[in-house]
Amino acid sequence: MLKSLRICNYAIIDDLSIEFDKGFNVFTGETGAGKSIIFAALALLIRGRSDSSLIQTGKEKAIIEGVFDIEDKNIKEILDNQDIPYDNELIIKRVISADNHNSIKINESNVTLNFLNDLLIRYVDIHSQKDNQLLYSKSYQLELLDKYANTKELLAEYKILFNNYLSVKKQYEELLNNNYNEREIEFLKYDLDELLQANINEAEEDELNDLEKRFKSFEKYSNIYNTVSDLYNKNSGIKEQLYDLINSINVDDDKLNEIKNVISNNYYSLEDNINNLLNLLNSYNIDYLNIDEVEERLYTYNKLKRKHKTDTKGLLELIDSFKLKIEAFEDKDRVLNEKEKAVKKAYDDAYKCALKLSEIRKKAAVTLEKEVLKETSDLLLNNCQFKIDFEVNELNINGVDDVEFLVSMNKGESLKNLRNVASGGEISRLMLALKAVFTKLSTIDLLILDEIDTGVSGNIAFAVGQKIAKIAKNCQVLCISHLSPVAACANSHYLIYKKDDSSKTNTNVKKLNYDEIIEELAAISNTNKNLKAIDAAKELYKSAQDIIKSL
Repeated sequence: MLKSLRICNYAIIDDLSIEFDKGFNVFTGETGAGKSIIFAALALLIRGRSDSSLIQTGKEKAIIEGVFDIEDKNIKEILDNQDIPYDNELIIKRVISADNHNSIKINESNVTLNFLNDLLIRYVDIHSQKDNQLLYSKSYQLELLDKYANTKELLAEYKILFNNYLSVKKQYEELLNNNYNEREIEFLKYDLDELLQANINEAEEDELNDLEKRFKSFEKYSNIYNTVSDLYNKNSGIKEQLYDLINSINVDDDKLNEIKNVISNNYYSLEDNINNLLNLLNSYNIDYLNIDEVEERLYTYNKLKRKHKTDTKGLLELIDSFKLKIEAFEDKDRVLNEKEKAVKKAYDDAYKCALKLSEIRKKAAVTLEKEVLKETSDLLLNNCQFKIDFEVNELNINGVDDVEFLVSMNKGESLKNLRNVASGGEISRLMLALKAVFTKLSTIDLLILDEIDTGVSGNIAFAVGQKIAKIAKNCQVLCISHLSPVAACANSHYLIYKKDDSSKTNTNVKKLNYDEIIEELAAISNTNKNLKAIDAAKELYKSAQDIIKSL
């Protein structure tokens, strides 16, 4: 969950700190108060690209910082591999500078945006109005089905087979259209011989680069070795002083001796670690290294890469390609026949995997249809029909399935694609139904909903609020809403408001107590906060809270 968020010098926010609760957190406020700005800052913190235009005028940088509490051993493993400390808490900090010196930190360690995205993609889901439009896309619909069917591993296996088929097919087509003459083949033979003579491989290049790096850093390693050795091992050094310290604790006192034993154990542990450090530093000794040979060998790699405009992996692929072209020129019919068989085999392998993928998708589609209809029923889409339609497509990067979500929202209407059937409010509810299905199956820890209740009202809004509250039983939800029936279902209610001073306008946030919640619900429903509106708000809030407690 997101424990807290701080936004500083961002748009019309000076310095804002918010602490969040578990469950359903709702945000309300007048249009233009800054609700979307806060959610945009949160989206930027998690996965967005920096935009210096959002820094407040006259400020050098904007800061967005969030504290997340996510208990998952996978996160710990990922962070451990990057030497980033982690104890079930992530402190993510984005700094956006006017001079483009931007930074992303996790627990004070610098990371890239891609790393941050990859780390949080399984735990944070951000929904905006664009996602409702995205639901119209057939490719997105297939992506949702694959997520539900858990086809990730099989789809990855298929894509390898499909790309192999494309590669083999391309080779065949190039050979088929091969019109090389004797002179061109001689050039190919010359280039092939040069590559073979170079005897290149990726592992050797990596080792050479490592040796060159060690040579350039040798003086630094040597200085560290000498400093550590002197400080620890010299007369009256750390080792000797610690030893004397331990021996100085020489009294008949159980508590003191208990501490002495701890210090003694740490002394021997330190001894082992210092020795390991010195041995590692000593292994970087390059007295044996002939740097001229290393540089000459690296020059060969770089010369060939420049000549052929590719990397070492590409050079190795060129060797196979040159051999094949030369062989095809000298015995074209035989080589084409063999390559044609290879194309057929590669296609058959990919097609067989695609059919297996399709079978899993179709089986999952039947279950998904039932689950979505159950959720839409809760959202008062009582006449909704939902069907996942399959058409056979040509073999492509996603298999052979052309998938489309079909719906009918009213009795007597035939199933049609979403764009031609559903209104904005219906699409919002269908998306919410899908969110309800997928959050139960996923590791999502935080769901951010930006006005998912757009286009609904009355009893439907109340049903939407209840559905969000039900989702919030499985994960933390942050939601912007303009509807009192939705807000009444929240566990925690925050008011976003603008405040003017003598020079500018600033956005603020306040967590509301019971009396303030009632006033805000009354204000949302009726601009005249009279006793009648207050009583109606109390009744609404009590009814909503009683229902969500029973979910």
